[in-house]
Amino acid sequence: MLHHSSLSVIAATIAILAPLINVHAATVSSTVAQTFLGVGGSGAWWPHDLFNFPDNVRQNLSSLLFSESGLGLSSYRYNLGGGGVDVSNPVRAPQTPYVSPGVYNFSADPQGVYFLQQASNLGVPGITMFINSAPAPLTSNKASCAGQFVNGSGAAYATYMVDVAQHWREAGINISYISPMNEPDNSFGPIPCGQEGMLVEPNQRAEVVSSLWNELNSRGLSSAIGILADETSSTGVAPTEYPVWLPEVVDMVAHLVHHAYDFPSDANYLAYVNAAHAASNGKTTWMSEICCSLGTPAGTGRGYSQGFDPTINNALMFAGLVFQSFVIGGEAHYDFWTLVSNAIGCEPLSSSTCATTPNSNGWTDGMIYYDPDYATNGNHELYLVKHFWTYKHFGNFVKPGTQRNPVTGSDATEYTLVVSNSTTYSVIVMNPNTSTSTLSLTFPETVCGTTGFRTSASEDFATVAAATGSGSTWSLSLSATSLTTYIFDRKAC
Repeated sequence: MLHHSSLSVIAATIAILAPLINVHAATVSSTVAQTFLGVGGSGAWWPHDLFNFPDNVRQNLSSLLFSESGLGLSSYRYNLGGGGVDVSNPVRAPQTPYVSPGVYNFSADPQGVYFLQQASNLGVPGITMFINSAPAPLTSNKASCAGQFVNGSGAAYATYMVDVAQHWREAGINISYISPMNEPDNSFGPIPCGQEGMLVEPNQRAEVVSSLWNELNSRGLSSAIGILADETSSTGVAPTEYPVWLPEVVDMVAHLVHHAYDFPSDANYLAYVNAAHAASNGKTTWMSEICCSLGTPAGTGRGYSQGFDPTINNALMFAGLVFQSFVIGGEAHYDFWTLVSNAIGCEPLSSSTCATTPNSNGWTDGMIYYDPDYATNGNHELYLVKHFWTYKHFGNFVKPGTQRNPVTGSDATEYTLVVSNSTTYSVIVMNPNTSTSTLSLTFPETVCGTTGFRTSASEDFATVAAATGSGSTWSLSLSATSLTTYIFDRKAC
């Protein structure tokens, strides 16, 4: 048995060493890994409802999404509707400007067009026009869902898409990408359908891409508007289908774009990226849609599932998916799904904690929520959940043209993202643990810590003290269960 004096010495020693247990060290590489294209999300399907809100709320929402005081998104996915034929949910049935070949009604879908214009007006540099279904007259069953692409209709479909994109470009809205088949692996049938969708079999996809490229090229737009393909819903399925269609059109595709609803492990995510690069001679991959998972900050329990969790725990889980794409996958672009959702799962007018407490009825598919009963109860409040504040770290600092400097060393983890431009380093770092820690980071040059921003259970992108240090070595304090961005000038203090 130890004497009390020995126990005291041990306790004192533990007290001295305790702060060191959670000190981690890593080094920032001077070599750039990838150049970023943007961070964003989708304009489906919330514009249908939010267009009906008072103008001051619509303007506020636009600012929350597109201005630097908000998320500062650099990418917006405009959903070009297919007309909603045989879709039972009107919110998910955006109207189409298509009337007949070469005839359009561009006043259709004022809801989607309003927020498309807002994104453009507020300077979003990358706007993608994506399509869940071709107009009903062009599909196999003359509906906006449960059918498929018709062989030989590629030219007509391409003419429609380019006509619409060119119309908006001439109106001053810079449509810079077209995605002609969003989740082509699913028709979303049977009728009546919950949303639009059009099956495009792997052996049909080359026709869709080549027809679109030929139409763009004939109008001198092939260098101005890139083609994104093919947005298959799973990273596990997409590589098995690439050999069927990609070799024929690989030079026509700007970026290989995928969804990640299989919630792959880090190893499987990297395997997807490697397979995509091998199949495309190194085309950039782009993550363009994900939502709807529960799970822990460290990533356990990920998987497509119902449940509304607005807390920092789930927000960090989703932030971990962004780290996975950027750090593990080395990808250049990241888009979340709906951005705005009514799937709050409770009645916010009846409960002051509705928007801040998890429930099993809603869905974690948005950054901002609104009351689904707004039309009857007059509630036009916007509810920002923790996901908004964590995503703001990426939206505000991962800008097109910035680059990633890898972090190396035995203590390096995927939860440290160093983003650089010519004047600054922005270090976005997550601590998924319930204890505080410190990251000792060595840069490849002399830098100066200037400020910090933190999101935690009690903070929403709050300004915090700058990192401490001098020269090239700095200490970054990481609060428990938090996401923090530290800014450094690339010069001496």
